[in-house]
Amino acid sequence: MVTIIPTALRLFLLSTLLLGATELAWCAEKTSKLAPVRIAYVSRSILDMPYVIARDRGFFREEGLDVEFIFMKAIQTVQAMLAGGVDFGTATGTAISAAVNGADVRVVFALTDKPSFDMIAQSNITNLQQMRGKKLGISAPGSLTEILARQILLVNKIPLDQVTMLPLGTSDVTYVALKAGTIDATMLQVPQNLIAQEEGYRKIASGADVYRAVQGGLTTTKTVISERPEAVTRVIRATQKALRLIRNDKKFAVDFIKGPFLDLGKERDKYADRVYDTALQFYLQSGVVDEKLQRDMITTAAQRVKPKDPVPPERVFDFSFAQKVADSMK
Repeated sequence: MVTIIPTALRLFLLSTLLLGATELAWCAEKTSKLAPVRIAYVSRSILDMPYVIARDRGFFREEGLDVEFIFMKAIQTVQAMLAGGVDFGTATGTAISAAVNGADVRVVFALTDKPSFDMIAQSNITNLQQMRGKKLGISAPGSLTEILARQILLVNKIPLDQVTMLPLGTSDVTYVALKAGTIDATMLQVPQNLIAQEEGYRKIASGADVYRAVQGGLTTTKTVISERPEAVTRVIRATQKALRLIRNDKKFAVDFIKGPFLDLGKERDKYADRVYDTALQFYLQSGVVDEKLQRDMITTAAQRVKPKDPVPPERVFDFSFAQKVADSMK
């Protein structure tokens, strides 16, 4: 039996199919026009959390960007950026040291202006003076963890040659080394520092007490700034959208913190609110820091790198994009 479809219904079905095909073509065209951007991130912490939220909530796509995240060691981010393998990195401390040493990279966004790292030691070490002759795990030479460790030791008048610094990788790696007894102490950030203290390890110093520092921001090359300035603006704006969401929607942020990105172990509910409250204490509103802090960080990096000539702030930092984004979002 042959069913005859009325002419009006045939026209309706045809128009529906054409409309659907047009919409699919438009979506495909829109997707194809997204600019590819690769971001190297270095930790599963509150410092990289806003970028992941910006991806998951579609803020990067709203800005016309197709963002790919690549996890790597801090020292590798600068090498990858200079080689063109990635466009942005989140290891600001390493980038600052590299820039002071002559690398053509810039810090373009500051997530915080104080470090979230604490020096966490074995339970039998009760104060910093007992670190003489001990082994301290850091992420990499020139990284913020090394800079903070050096500053903590110097402020407490402990000669640097009396503590052995071992570059082991990210916080989750150094924490494993601490638990294995391979090292006597390490620099841990949120949430690992909170978890470590709950597990019986001892906080013997706080990086924020001895040093102001840009941490968890965005770095890129002079080439990207010159040739793709719109990408810099869009990445920063998407990040600021994520930060605004975190501040304004605690339930969403806490639920995200309980998810798989942050390694909170089995007791996620126990730490989530503390992690959220701590994060809000660190996140900056503007993504910009003052020139005094810029110069202080250059001076600290120069103590290790020892550049031939004085390094001006504009050789290391470019907050013009972040300032424009902050002004536009007020």
